[in-house]
Amino acid sequence: MRDSPFIRLENVCKDFGAMRAVDKVSLNIRRGEFFGLLGPSGCGKTTLLRMLAGFESPDSGEIRFDGQSMARVAPYARPVNMVFQNYALFPHLNVTGNIAFGLRRDRLPRRELERRVKEVLELVRLDGYGSRDVKIF
Repeated sequence: MRDSPFIRLENVCKDFGAMRAVDKVSLNIRRGEFFGLLGPSGCGKTTLLRMLAGFESPDSGEIRFDGQSMARVAPYARPVNMVFQNYALFPHLNVTGNIAFGLRRDRLPRRELERRVKEVLELVRLDGYGSRDVKIF
C-alpha cells in the first residue's frame, strides 16, 4: 500500500557509553519518497544511518522495513544501501561496478541494472565516466 511507511523508526535510541547519540527518533518514510537528514556535526545522523543499514544496532526502539523488523536482519540482506562518509569505493571495480554493487543484490535483469546505473551517472553528471578506474577520482 502506497500510504503505509516503507521505513519506520519507533523511539530508536543509541548510546555510546554515557553519551546518547540518538534519542527516541521516530519517523516514517514512504516508498518513493525523498527524505533529507540534516543537522550539525555529532548530532547522530551517521549513527542513525548506520542503524538503518545494519552496521549498528539500536539500544532500544524498533526499525522496520516494509513492516518487517530489522532486529535480526544482516546488513547485506536489508533493502538499503549506504554511501560511507569517507567515500569508500571498491578499488577493484570501475565507476559502473561501484554504482551497480548494491543493485546486484536485487538480481535485476542486466538491462535494468545498466539503465539504473546510466540514470545515476547522468543525474550526477558523470555520464561517460562509467568505465573509468575509481583510483583516479
